[in-house]
Amino acid sequence: MVHRDCYLRFVSISHRTAPVASRECYHLATDTKGALTDILVKSFPDLSSLLLLVTCNRTEIYFESVTTTAGEVRDKFLEFVQQNVDQNEQRLFTTGDRTEGTVKHLLRVAAGLESSVLGDAEILHQVKKAYHLALERGLQGSLLERAVQTVFRSHKRISNETVFRDGTTSTAYRALKVVAGCYGPEAPRKKILLVGAGDIVQQLLKYNSKFGYQNVWITNRTETKIIPLVSRHGLEVFSWKDVLEQRLSDFDVIISAVSNRAALIREGIAKDRQVVLVDLAVPGNIDPGLQQQDNVLFSDLDNISSHLEENRASRIKAVAKVEHIIQEEWKSIVDWYRQQPFRDLLAKRKKETIHILKNTPLLEGYSKEELETLADQIIRKMLKDPMCLEESTRVKDRVKRLIPDFSN
Repeated sequence: MVHRDCYLRFVSISHRTAPVASRECYHLATDTKGALTDILVKSFPDLSSLLLLVTCNRTEIYFESVTTTAGEVRDKFLEFVQQNVDQNEQRLFTTGDRTEGTVKHLLRVAAGLESSVLGDAEILHQVKKAYHLALERGLQGSLLERAVQTVFRSHKRISNETVFRDGTTSTAYRALKVVAGCYGPEAPRKKILLVGAGDIVQQLLKYNSKFGYQNVWITNRTETKIIPLVSRHGLEVFSWKDVLEQRLSDFDVIISAVSNRAALIREGIAKDRQVVLVDLAVPGNIDPGLQQQDNVLFSDLDNISSHLEENRASRIKAVAKVEHIIQEEWKSIVDWYRQQPFRDLLAKRKKETIHILKNTPLLEGYSKEELETLADQIIRKMLKDPMCLEESTRVKDRVKRLIPDFSN
């Protein structure tokens, strides 16, 4: 049941409000999500749900509360990251304290309308992942749960009713295309190193079926995480120790996507031939100094996003239909939310009605199920005269008058 004074709120920093250098400061690694969750729940006892959505281009906090505002959660997040609250940093965030606005924002984000790549197909997977983490913590809440289910329903409608999901606008796909564009027909034989084992690397391996790169190596801090990928995709394993010691000169291509490892790759790149470096991490894994090598072709998230135009025209045409679907789904959940006080009143009146019925001699011997059914019938009858629902004294009198009609 939703508390009638509870609101679904959000805090967001994204590519629309801050450059990548600022965003990477607020990117949450897996091991820090739990720590932030613990701090927020402890600091604000009225939080009844909490979802942390972290992608390459955004970090967002969705939560339900009665009194705690989005600004207060934003400031606590700032303290968590940098131990103080700076007004200049506050301006990098957008916040929302109304359920209606928060739901609209989440629906647009999950649909890919707010992504740097219009219609980004990976965002829904990231929403699901964030929601599962909330479920594990028991922090889904009634409003958040309803909102996320609306997201899933919207996604299904967008896929079935529009061409918005047609084609590929994936960051991972574009990264592999950068390699193809650099080397042409020779690309499938180039030696490629994938650094990391998270979602983006798994997307790279999925899309490799379209490119056919044959000489792919993989490395990760925790080698056990790459074993399934090695087996499934026929990869070679590269030592993480060699990455740390910068022994990377054998590779023609390095695509890195390791969270929370700034400037992991600083040197050791081949200098006698063309090398492609693609940095898909936040904060960046590849030291900007390597861009200065004449033989290096460098791409990062902002650069890749600006070049994802292959399917943009058809997606732009579908935006109006997507907006219409989101508006319909948004209206549905807002109507549900606004009717909650009335549903609470009905539940309260039904409970009172059952209590009256249980203490009515005429109904002695009725089972619990029969009393439930009788109470539902009486409540439906009373709805024709809503005024009788407003006061308990009227409810009691009305129920007693209706009992003979329904008990025969």
